Amino acid sequence: MMMTGDKTRRIVEAKLNAVPMCRGHCNERASLSLSEVEGELIGTYACPSGYVSRLMNYGEVDVSWFRDFVSLLLRGVGEVKEEDIRVATRYAWDLNEMGSGQVLKEAYWTQNYRRTESDNPNRAALFSCTNCRSFYVQSASGKERLCPDCRERRAEN
Repeated sequence: MMMTGDKTRRIVEAKLNAVPMCRGHCNERASLSLSEVEGELIGTYACPSGYVSRLMNYGEVDVSWFRDFVSLLLRGVGEVKEEDIRVATRYAWDLNEMGSGQVLKEAYWTQNYRRTESDNPNRAALFSCTNCRSFYVQSASGKERLCPDCRERRAEN
């Protein structure tokens, strides 16, 4: 039986909160932050600099919605194609949960799936603000850790 809402969040936090290395940006560890967007549970794996190495959508995922969501974040940077979104199914036995059958699905996207300029340090890349967790685009080699809104608020103070 599929899990929803708070149960999905608890499963993700307890069983799927791996600590991977940042992919394609640095050698720091990425951490997971969870948020809800339009009722969907979104996971963001980002390094301490804010570089987003992976975006996840957990639960009963709508791949079209998730692709549109990622496309909106990357507007003006490049097209997100269907094959850029991968889907994995988690089962009770996989998560050491009671019962049997499917527990949840994960749709995921990584910046490494982009087909052009993946090694170019000046390519446009997705970042998550280290203050408010909103998304913004800057050069992969950029040093800014705050989104434009947080930078503006900091400059005003």
